[in-house]
Amino acid sequence: MPIAFTPSPFCPAFRRVPLSSHKGGALLDYWPREGAATVLFVPGTMLGPLQYRVFLHALYEQGLAVAALHLTGHGATRHILSFRLPQLLDGVQQAVVHLRQRHSGPLLLCGHSQGGIMTLALACGGSLPDGNGRHIAFAPLDGVAAFFAVSAVFPQHDDIMRLTLFAPLLAHRHRIQEKLLRLARRFPALPLPLFSYLSPRRLLAGHGSIDLPLAGRRLTYPLGLLADLLALRLNEMTARPFFLLGARNDALFTPDILQATLDRLDAPHKALHLLPTGGHMLLMQRGTAREAAAFLALSACALDLPLQCGYAAPKD
Repeated sequence: MPIAFTPSPFCPAFRRVPLSSHKGGALLDYWPREGAATVLFVPGTMLGPLQYRVFLHALYEQGLAVAALHLTGHGATRHILSFRLPQLLDGVQQAVVHLRQRHSGPLLLCGHSQGGIMTLALACGGSLPDGNGRHIAFAPLDGVAAFFAVSAVFPQHDDIMRLTLFAPLLAHRHRIQEKLLRLARRFPALPLPLFSYLSPRRLLAGHGSIDLPLAGRRLTYPLGLLADLLALRLNEMTARPFFLLGARNDALFTPDILQATLDRLDAPHKALHLLPTGGHMLLMQRGTAREAAAFLALSACALDLPLQCGYAAPKD
């Protein structure tokens, strides 16, 4: 079973909590810090907390309590063949309920890539298609002080198609979506390798030395989930502060795409922070992971959220 990282004087052993009794149900890893705000982290496509260990460690070093989610069918959970986006969103909601009931202090939600889109969805609310083609509404997530998305787009706009290998067929987006949804109704568990819809060159461009352990990674995704992501419709307003992060050399979620996402969002406070390097894998490299964690901690301080920094910072 994958772990997140080896305990050290700067980060103790984590607690693992099952959030569901269902096969492949979500798990939560938690590193407590008494009196500090808690960051709940949502990993990206096919990944779990282990692949983000340098970022999780950096968040803890900044004085934050850290919780990281093994989404349904991901990470240390059983890798079931079929799951849909509502199950993944429900896992985040279960984690928020668990943390709010058992731990004091404000809660921050942070996600990367697919997890960033989920963070945007839970900040704003929206709707998803059911099996009959109707859209079922879901509300924004309650009980979160601020949202931090590392790479995110509004799926209803064409930017999400530009991320994929379907970009040359952008003019036929609606026909493609309808065909995917129809196919997903018949074969929801049809396995798709990541590189059947994302470019590996763009995904890996601009990175430095990546810390990307193999344990717990998925090799394929169900067709039903991809269809859900392309059909997701989000509101473009949130009642909470929203921060969007990325890298200037990200060839997938480019600065222009991130700026367009932020421009569309109506929020009481919003900001875009771009790291100069790191590419799309910026949270899996020690230097850029620490930069992103420092930005998150500084933003939390600006919102008067508590940190606990009673530790000696490690030396590089």
